[in-house]
Amino acid sequence: MRNIIHIITTFILLLLTIGLKAQNEVLEPWSDVDFNDTALIVSEPFQMRMVNALYSNTAADDLTQFDHLSIQSVGVLLDKAKANMRAYELILEFMLNGYTNLGRTQVVDYLLNYPMLHEGEVTIEEGMRLDSITEPYQLVKIGTKAPDFTGVTIDGKTYELYASLASKTIVVFWSTDCEYCHDFLVQIRKNLNLKTDFELVTFALAENEDEVKQAVKKMRLPGYHFYDELRWDSKAYLDYHITSTPTVFVLDENKTIVCKPYDWQELKDWLK
Repeated sequence: MRNIIHIITTFILLLLTIGLKAQNEVLEPWSDVDFNDTALIVSEPFQMRMVNALYSNTAADDLTQFDHLSIQSVGVLLDKAKANMRAYELILEFMLNGYTNLGRTQVVDYLLNYPMLHEGEVTIEEGMRLDSITEPYQLVKIGTKAPDFTGVTIDGKTYELYASLASKTIVVFWSTDCEYCHDFLVQIRKNLNLKTDFELVTFALAENEDEVKQAVKKMRLPGYHFYDELRWDSKAYLDYHITSTPTVFVLDENKTIVCKPYDWQELKDWLK
């Protein structure tokens, strides 16, 4: 009984300690958090507070403003967190994953530069831990060469990304049970010339290959389409560090990543 009371009391204190304080947050964000308190940093209430921070700018007028506000707020948070590098690492990893899932490339690229840390502020060991966190994201950021891929499509064609002569390639990771994925792919098919200007390559998550074949046929998608029973653990999903669907990459003739659009509108804007 005493243990239960202690747990409840501790939980209430945690909630009081890191509960959202609107007025204080405006004046001095995160000033009420002791980042040296390891138990606090790994607690569920703190995790929820980071989720709130992640989505706090979704009411922005447009994505450019969202990115700008997010970079500002993340910078403030990490500046506070660097008092304890373990806290900094935890928050960096959380935000990288979150903004990657939101498709906010600019914010992710900002995070990959280790905001608020300056030369000499981290030890070699701490630097190695930071690099291990960011390495998967660094490998697929805009400006890097996309990971190569060789495989056999659902209709028996052999395809190798680096051997392709396409001037532009659109690589789409999608799920058969994701309506938004279907909408994005249909927009790509309707609005882009996938015979001459772009080559479409897709990797599907599904229960089986037949499900992928039916979906591709229904959407009337040209291009090269792959399915692997390993799903999230397939080589392509791991190499491209895929954490959500749809995830889209646009590659130039050298197979360099030039765009990572979150939705059709963002791809459309980039094409302009």
